[in-house]
Amino acid sequence: MAALLMGLANAHVQAAETNPPQIEFEQGLQLLLEKDYAAAARSFERLYQATGSERVRLEWARADYLLQDYEQAQILFKAVLATTPPLAVSEKINYFLDDMSLAQGRLDYSFSLERDSNPRVIPSVRTFNLFGLPFEYKPAMDSGAKWGTNYRLAGSKGLDESRRWIASAGVLGAYYGEQALNKTGVDLHLTYRLQIEPRAELKISHEHMDMGGAPLYRYSWATLSHVLETPAGWRWNNELRHGLINFPTYSYQNSSLTSYRLAADKSVSQFASLGFELGWEQGRALERPYSYATTSQGLKGTYFSTSIASRIQLKWTRSNRRHAEADPLFGVVRDDKRNTIRLALEPASLRIAGLTPVVELGLEKNDSTLALSNYRRGIASVMLKRSY
Repeated sequence: MAALLMGLANAHVQAAETNPPQIEFEQGLQLLLEKDYAAAARSFERLYQATGSERVRLEWARADYLLQDYEQAQILFKAVLATTPPLAVSEKINYFLDDMSLAQGRLDYSFSLERDSNPRVIPSVRTFNLFGLPFEYKPAMDSGAKWGTNYRLAGSKGLDESRRWIASAGVLGAYYGEQALNKTGVDLHLTYRLQIEPRAELKISHEHMDMGGAPLYRYSWATLSHVLETPAGWRWNNELRHGLINFPTYSYQNSSLTSYRLAADKSVSQFASLGFELGWEQGRALERPYSYATTSQGLKGTYFSTSIASRIQLKWTRSNRRHAEADPLFGVVRDDKRNTIRLALEPASLRIAGLTPVVELGLEKNDSTLALSNYRRGIASVMLKRSY
């Protein structure tokens, strides 16, 4: 009898230790909420070995990411990505992979060939009144379309074991075969990650840009950003920025800049997502007529086409910038309304010497109360960027 009772007791213990997969999965999610990432990773690993579920492997990868076992998390995320999951899942995985490679240290580079229909931003309306008299603007230089090349080289590295401090730097250049249009720039960033997931970080940055061999501007700023995902599937991004910009040649436009941006996107099907953004910026210039306030709105749609295995994104933005006082030369308050539309195509699996091609078409139109600020511009480019 004692042996029978002992056998029944052991069977009861074994049954209690073997939970149904759904219950064990929910327990793993609860461990994540409790921030016991090591226990969550062990739980999901056991469950994946028992079920082979990609959903479980995804959570196992996320647990390792939060545990900051980046090497293991990258292996798991890439394995899930190889199964061609829905767009929302692949976008999320790429977000994690990008964040991890940035913290571990990486080198990015890209090259592009571009055709700009109006690189000098020559006004489309060339007759205007100045002090009540009619004038006609005749460009003294070539105002036609030009071909140009662009490059960017950037590196990043985590500075501490917890990978909360990250330093990054980049150099860029644009060449159109004409000295006055060529640009070179450098940007530097130091980031402190206040929170790993959802991501919250503080970034201190500096950028300087030269054009035509002379200083164009110097810009230093700080950014506080936060990413949040809701149970309904919305992904929200908040960004607050403040900085100082200086123009060596046009010192009267030197300004303090404050801006805020709110962006959100949501998957609407297995292959598509939609998003929007709202923005506000205020520039306080050294001379008040050049101070301004800008509001902006934007919409974007992303679609993954299985027939051509490509990611397609269409984005539209509209901004309205109004200056604080009348322009001292033209005597009217400058008010710009700018519309931009861009279409980008990125093949998901095509690689050329380790580089991913991206084809982009864009149109830009600016309507202003200052005739010399009206312009139209079209840009077409083919970029090759490092793939991971």
